[in-house]
Amino acid sequence: MFLIRLKTFIKSLIWHISNGLPKSSKDTIAHRYSLCIVCDSYDSENKQCSECGCNISDKSIFLNKLAWADQKCPLNKW
Repeated sequence: MFLIRLKTFIKSLIWHISNGLPKSSKDTIAHRYSLCIVCDSYDSENKQCSECGCNISDKSIFLNKLAWADQKCPLNKW
């Protein structure tokens, strides 16, 4: 699972950098977070998505897919 998460993260990071590192607003992060934590694919123990392996947080930090404006949910929920 670690290698899959690493591959997904690197792919997302390259896309994010090539798009100029766009950031999501706090409202967008909160909205995405509210959708993720009720999703069947949310792993509450590890605080990550079991579909893509990304960390899920309501914080506006760099290693948070929800905070990257150019990212999307692998299940098209946001």
